[in-house]
Amino acid sequence: MNASVSHPPAPHASPGEQKIGLARRIFGGLSGRLYWRTFFLIVLLVSASLAVWFQSFRVLQLGPRVEQTSRQITSLIDLTRIALVHSAPEYRTALLDELVKREDIYIYPRVASDQWVPMAHTDFTRRLTKSVDARLHEKLDFAEAVNGRPGLWIGFRIDHDDYWLLLDRSRIDSSLGEAWIIWSVLATLLALIGAAIIASFVNRPLRDLSIATARVREGNFSHQLSETSGTQEIREVNRGFNRMARALQDIEQDRALMLAGISHDIRTPLARLRLEAELSVPDAQARHDIVADIEQADSIINKFMEYARSASPVRESVDLPDLLAKIVADYTKNPDTRIRMPRDAEARVMADPLELQRIVVNLIENARRYGRSPGTNRVELDIGFAKRSTEVCLSVRDHGPGVAPDHLPLLTRPFFRGDEARTAAKGTGLGLAIVDKTIARMDGRLEVSNAKGGGLLVRLWLPRDPADSLPPPQL
Repeated sequence: MNASVSHPPAPHASPGEQKIGLARRIFGGLSGRLYWRTFFLIVLLVSASLAVWFQSFRVLQLGPRVEQTSRQITSLIDLTRIALVHSAPEYRTALLDELVKREDIYIYPRVASDQWVPMAHTDFTRRLTKSVDARLHEKLDFAEAVNGRPGLWIGFRIDHDDYWLLLDRSRIDSSLGEAWIIWSVLATLLALIGAAIIASFVNRPLRDLSIATARVREGNFSHQLSETSGTQEIREVNRGFNRMARALQDIEQDRALMLAGISHDIRTPLARLRLEAELSVPDAQARHDIVADIEQADSIINKFMEYARSASPVRESVDLPDLLAKIVADYTKNPDTRIRMPRDAEARVMADPLELQRIVVNLIENARRYGRSPGTNRVELDIGFAKRSTEVCLSVRDHGPGVAPDHLPLLTRPFFRGDEARTAAKGTGLGLAIVDKTIARMDGRLEVSNAKGGGLLVRLWLPRDPADSLPPPQL
């Protein structure tokens, strides 16, 4: 059986909705991390502070800028008037050329046919025109383009003749636009760098704590956090975590020693009881029942020991189909068991081969107890493989009665057993709990669901061997 493992998008979602959903997932993932949340908050705070400071500076410097610009304009107009009025007519052309060469000031006669665009009305230009008019005691015309030529145009009168004074706008309007852009970019870069450094200082101890917690969860108590570096609060947290890890290690060792002692102490009288039953009980049926009960008690002890095992598994490349083929070959010798799996399948995973073998055996034994096909009382299993870019899915499906939907999330809970249809056999309720715990130690995950058409479907997702290449696309 080849299990379907792809999850296509909703058929009614448009491309735009899919992009929006992807953006939300990405942003939600970033905003959910402490590092990026701290980074964004610091950047937002610094950016808001820069914006407020920039606006305040603009408001405060608006008055001095208007005064300075007004003084420059009135001085230029006064000087131009004096130069043109008191110069001889034959020297006026040379004087105008000199103004262009030295001061970049253009004087043009103003005629009625000139097409001019009034200067845009802003707070700065309104104050500027009002100030210039007050200084010269006359009403001047300010334009930002005359006859299609842009610039700062000022219409004034000398005696009874009208003229245009053309100035370079950047010379008079000291907006410092380029300077502001440069300083804004530099301030933003400094804010980003500072936010990254501060967020790193905040996030690094928590990241180390998260890594150490994950190792403790996997049963590795050797990782210790630094108790000498960082702030006092971080050192106290690290010190408390290290003490907790050492206490958990002692508890784990005591538990392992206690379980080993209990297992030994119980199995010894069980062995004697079995021997006495076989030698002392004359009735064959009674002897068979007693031996079966003893074997069941021994099996329960094995399950308890297997669930309590906390050693970290060894990660190595495993040929999954080859491992499954060897296990299936042993089970197919039983006439009441039929297992189907694809031939010539290729899938390599990173796992502990011994632990993986225990997982598969647990799944098959669980199906033999609870997943027999109704009517035939036979065990029929379908095993399939599917590949993703970084994962391999092993699916195991029986054709039994299945499980009530509300019981599915509880199947991996220790000592929980499903409804009566799947609990005709006696067990500990640890089978899938052992599978879930062991697969998690190998960085895998377990999915349990009811299969279409009946039966229980178990999917094991395991890390894919990086050396295992993807199959070529089918044309």
